[in-house]
Amino acid sequence: MFSSKTQLRKRTPENGTDRESYLSLLVDEYINSSSFDAKHQVLANLANFAYDPINYGFIRNVGVLDIFIHVLKNANNSKLLHFATAGICNLCIDPDNVDYIVNNGAIEPISTLLNSDHEETLADAITIFIYLYDSHAKDKIHDIKTVKNIEALIKSENQKICKFQSTFSRAAFKAGDKIRIQKTLTQKDLDTFSNLTSDHNYLHKNNGNKRPIVHGAFLNGLVAGLIGTHLPGPGTVLVSQTMKFPNKCFVGEKLTISVELVDVRKILKVKFFCIVEEEKKVVFEGEAKLMLAKDC
Repeated sequence: MFSSKTQLRKRTPENGTDRESYLSLLVDEYINSSSFDAKHQVLANLANFAYDPINYGFIRNVGVLDIFIHVLKNANNSKLLHFATAGICNLCIDPDNVDYIVNNGAIEPISTLLNSDHEETLADAITIFIYLYDSHAKDKIHDIKTVKNIEALIKSENQKICKFQSTFSRAAFKAGDKIRIQKTLTQKDLDTFSNLTSDHNYLHKNNGNKRPIVHGAFLNGLVAGLIGTHLPGPGTVLVSQTMKFPNKCFVGEKLTISVELVDVRKILKVKFFCIVEEEKKVVFEGEAKLMLAKDC
């Protein structure tokens, strides 16, 4: 349970050692000890102290975070790496700690732990990136290779790791993210769609001087392709959708199809448009509520 300053004072004897002093003693013990077992125990204790937000300022002030980062950069022992990663995992929900972690070069060594054989360390490393991608520092640490590595890991058969899939997917994007493509539909495209759906309405055919009208469902399918492939991407499931067709879309018109993420929660929300750019004509627009497959 998290502590308040009042609770902390109650648990500290009147003439006893305060929390900051005690953490400082642990730091000195870790630095000066030549015993691996002692270092291991101290680091485990420091990781536990990192769980409580009341300690965050003390942890930065007395060098606990420096020890965690030093271990990540220099240690090869799996136990030490485990507790250092666990400590940073506990700390990185705090903006000041995030700045310290990013500014002191901890991102690269944390990234290397995505190759760890230690399941708990691997889970903590993924969790750290989930927190960081959901923080103000996202732009400083956004690395496509790291994202791809995590996405590959959370699609594994390891149940403990793959449970992070939907959480990381949400953290890896934010409200305001957009994707768009341009496409020009031909009569052949419409004929193929008509044969697939058995919709042979003459309005979609080349009928004398009248230009064929693109199926509304075809436009919706183009939007669905963007949603399911790019934003939010694979694993997206449609919950509900509203749509309207303000104007007709004709064969041969150059379309811009765009999707924008407007809300990132368990139920995601996007808005979408199909626009004929030359005429600034909106032919299809609406909103959709979505879920990721792991949340269903």
